[in-house]
Amino acid sequence: MIGWLSGTVRELDPLGLVVLDVNGVGYEITVSLQTLCTLQTGKPTELTIHTHVREDQFLLFGFSSGDERTLFRQLNKVTGIGARMALNLMSTLSMQELVHAVEQADDLAIARTPGIGKKTAQRLILELQGKLQAQEHASTPSRATRSPNDLADVKSALLNLGYKAPHIDQALSHVHASDGFEACFKAALKQLT
Repeated sequence: MIGWLSGTVRELDPLGLVVLDVNGVGYEITVSLQTLCTLQTGKPTELTIHTHVREDQFLLFGFSSGDERTLFRQLNKVTGIGARMALNLMSTLSMQELVHAVEQADDLAIARTPGIGKKTAQRLILELQGKLQAQEHASTPSRATRSPNDLADVKSALLNLGYKAPHIDQALSHVHASDGFEACFKAALKQLT
């Protein structure tokens, strides 16, 4: 199993696919939006990897930290939450927001994730509540403490994905900065595509 990769980012796909060049071999790695936004084409990076093997699949999921991979694996164990849904959860909510929502039994926050209904959110809370306290020290700030520079961060992330500045500025004019980074990024990406 592959547990870690170090190389140069060769391609970034806005839908969460990264091609990492490791000594001349290109690995396709699926990442969350949070991890995607930390990557830049042509720059060296290290990703902690979860190797997902099924009889008809061999997928690599990449994370910027071991804590993210641990959270992904815990989510993946929940009944009804597969690898893709776990990654969707981690793209919709930051680690800290997700842990907080589970610990506070905030099923509405969890159900904001596309494909997650209220019953699935409640099951996730039931199975993980009290088990995620170690994740509480996650580095991503909550929405309440985010800096007002979320739009600048979104613009930087979109520039790294290869979008042109004038197009980004036009897309950002339709985005509300108060929504937080993830929501702004998704809204701007939707405007661009």
